[in-house]
Amino acid sequence: MQQLSLLFLLSLGHMVTDMTGGALPVLLPVIRSEFSLSYTAIGVIILVSNLISSVIQPIFGIWSDRKAVLWLLPAGCLLAGVGLVLVGFAPAYLLILFAVAVNGIGSAAYHPEASKQSFLISGEKKATALSIYSVGGNIGHGLGPVMAALLLELGGRRGVGIFLIISVITAILLKKSLPAIKQLADKNHGAKKDLRANPSDGRMSKGVLLALFLLVMIVILRSLVHLGMTNFIPLYVEEYLNGSKHFGALLLTVFLLSGAVGTIFGGMAADWIGRKRVMVLSSALVTPLLWLLLISNGIWAVVFAALSGFVLISTFSVTVVYAQELIPNRVGLASGLILGFAFGVGALGGLAFGAAADVWGIPAVLKAISLLPIPTFLLSLWLPHEERYRLTDTH
Repeated sequence: MQQLSLLFLLSLGHMVTDMTGGALPVLLPVIRSEFSLSYTAIGVIILVSNLISSVIQPIFGIWSDRKAVLWLLPAGCLLAGVGLVLVGFAPAYLLILFAVAVNGIGSAAYHPEASKQSFLISGEKKATALSIYSVGGNIGHGLGPVMAALLLELGGRRGVGIFLIISVITAILLKKSLPAIKQLADKNHGAKKDLRANPSDGRMSKGVLLALFLLVMIVILRSLVHLGMTNFIPLYVEEYLNGSKHFGALLLTVFLLSGAVGTIFGGMAADWIGRKRVMVLSSALVTPLLWLLLISNGIWAVVFAALSGFVLISTFSVTVVYAQELIPNRVGLASGLILGFAFGVGALGGLAFGAAADVWGIPAVLKAISLLPIPTFLLSLWLPHEERYRLTDTH
């Protein structure tokens, strides 16, 4: 029971941290209008946000493997909230970029440590446990747009200041839970010191390196799709479908919250039929669903947003567990690579997508994005079945 409650608390922190990132896309049309920005300038904001929040995660992961840094859990959650509030109050474009960077650092600090602790306190069904942790982030990304739209309506850009209250309360809860998390992690893995103290012990074989490379490429492509859809759905609805700001936020929320449900089912399915099979099936279904979303409107757009989000994000926790089981003596690094580096490199597409939208328009860019799961499918077929590398004590 303690294990489950701590997993839910880590998931709550994940939700609040990612809620701040999920709110940003809804602020982009307001920022673009207020400062008369091009799509390329918007792409720079997307790039800074995702690059800083993601690419530096392996640094925090390596730090986590070498030294206990549980305090990053409350600190990261709090810093993410502070960054978003600064976005709401920043009076100039450069200050908005600074605020987005602050938010990103908080997110980068939280994710590897939280993912590592979820792995350490979990039992045998690690994919299910990681899905409980991961679903918080998916829910946060989904709730962020709705909350941002509501707060914009009530108080304008500065209305997002409410997020600071939420972040402070969550950070306090996380800080109080740190002794219990440490105790349970030590109890479950006390005899496996290599999981924490000796990340440099053991060498990765060529097979493991190849599997990690394939996995990172899969996550990069998935993140290109995820981030492209997340950041451009509101703009697509408002500027090309002539829909309201609220319908754009609704569509994005449905897309992301359905992904949260998909995360739970994906984790359970991965413990049942295997990690690789879930990744292959997901990547095979995403492209048709995204194309149906882009040619739909009204209620059908909502339906296909739900289905595409469910399938695309279902592999979120699966890829993390696959990496952690490949290098079980470097759990923090594995978490940072998948949740951070791979996702962040994919975020580089935010700038390219923005520039492409200035030239060819958002509909053309979204159609191109929807084709990216095809190479993902081919790469996932090359992945070795995880039974070959699912080790327990040593590597």
